[in-house]
Amino acid sequence: MTFKVDIPRDALVDVDTDTLLSQLAFPSGDIGLAVGELMERVNAALIHAAFGKLDLRVDDRIVEIGSGNGGHIGTVLSRVPGLTFVGLDISPTMTAEARERNALLLARGRVAFTTADVARIPYASATFDKAIAINSVYFWRDLHAGLRELRRVLRDDGQLLIATMTPETSLAMPFSRHGFRIHGPTTFREACFEAGFNHVQIDRHVDRTTVAVTPASERTFFLVRATCM
Repeated sequence: MTFKVDIPRDALVDVDTDTLLSQLAFPSGDIGLAVGELMERVNAALIHAAFGKLDLRVDDRIVEIGSGNGGHIGTVLSRVPGLTFVGLDISPTMTAEARERNALLLARGRVAFTTADVARIPYASATFDKAIAINSVYFWRDLHAGLRELRRVLRDDGQLLIATMTPETSLAMPFSRHGFRIHGPTTFREACFEAGFNHVQIDRHVDRTTVAVTPASERTFFLVRATCM
């Protein structure tokens, strides 16, 4: 089985499914850069919807887990005045690409990028107003540990937004053998409460991408919004 992708990157021409899915978890090299571009395009509408749910306010400080190549960050920062952004990714390839693509914002001190795991966020407690993770929770080794760490770095009035594929959508793609972890709403709700969040709201979002990716171009996601107060 191969994925046909509508993207001008020779590295992804007729790439086999196993290679593509392994790169989603940890993009590296030329294929990783191409996968980062593909995900930027495929997830554009989802990224827009997820940040729209985050209730951004003037001068908020945002941390994103799994920020990828950072192609979306300029648009995010244009939503509200004074926003600053920290992107964390487990892939050094994505960290380097995000720094290059956001060099001007980096020089102005409005963004920072670090290679790090969600279970060990290298920032002090109560640093951030908002936290977001879009299509990255599948790769967290421990959901509870990641949520506890996000609660730690959020201020008491902070908000977390997780965008994640629903179990039924995940069945359309062969994720399981590549270490993807798919959680249902009950698991998210209980894990968020255990981590110290006091309110959890879970909405469904249907994403109909215009990028040609098979086998499925219509996907359903949970938008999990957790607040501390």
